[in-house]
Amino acid sequence: MTQVIWILVNCNSIKEAKFIGEKILKKRSSVCFDIIPRHLAVYYWPPKSGKIEKAKGATLIIETFKEKYNLVAKEVKRLHSDKLPFIGFIEIKGMNKDYINWIKGELK
Repeated sequence: MTQVIWILVNCNSIKEAKFIGEKILKKRSSVCFDIIPRHLAVYYWPPKSGKIEKAKGATLIIETFKEKYNLVAKEVKRLHSDKLPFIGFIEIKGMNKDYINWIKGELK
C-alpha cells in the first residue's frame, strides 16, 4: 500500500503558505493542504551566531504520497522566500482504503 505523508513547511506568513500550497495542489502533487498560524517561533539565526530570533508565520501541511516528497520539496524550495526553509514529513498510519483510493485518483 502507498504511504500517505504530511509534508510540513514553516512559512513566513499565511499568504506565503497559501501561495505555495495552491501551486503544489494545482500541479496535482498533493490532494489538499492546511495552514496553521504560528504565533511564535524562536530559533538561532543567523547560523553559529548565538543570536536568538523571534518570528511569527504559518505551518503549511501538504498531504500526498511519500514518493512525491522529493518533487514537492524541490518545488517548495523554489517558491519559498527563505534560503533555508524547514521542510520535513510525517508518515500517516491507519488510513482507510477508500481515502487512499481517493488520493490515488487525484494525484498525477
